[in-house]
Amino acid sequence: MAEEPEDDDDSPLTASDFHHVAQKQIMNAVFATLAESKMQWSVIEPFLETGRAVCVGDFVENARIRIHTQRAEGETWVEAEEAFLGISVSDREDNEEWLSETYWLSDLAIADGNRTEVEAVIAGLERTIGKLRDWLANPGTGGSVETEPPPAEPEG
Repeated sequence: MAEEPEDDDDSPLTASDFHHVAQKQIMNAVFATLAESKMQWSVIEPFLETGRAVCVGDFVENARIRIHTQRAEGETWVEAEEAFLGISVSDREDNEEWLSETYWLSDLAIADGNRTEVEAVIAGLERTIGKLRDWLANPGTGGSVETEPPPAEPEG
């Protein structure tokens, strides 16, 4: 940390000056200590937990997760090569977007490189397409695609 030039003033130090010098020395000592050692997990964990709580609140209140079929090309919108998932999350206080990610559905399906899993995803997508076609054929008749939340991911 760069040292501030010494003041050439020969007047006696005030309590305020002492406070400033003491605070500066304490901050320098803290920075030096942090640079030389690894902080204990018990010190870091509360920051992580608080950050998670903030993020969860932002996801719950401001997240937008959508399947898209168009992408921007300059000033216009064009058909995308395939459907893709878009995830966007904004801060609850200032509405500033802090996460914006997109993923091709095919990349998500083949991420594990497991042929059996890819075949299962294809079958699931075909069932989804069937539900969407039913909804289009019978709009407003209670045939909503919003049935129940999907089951939890299997462990393992």
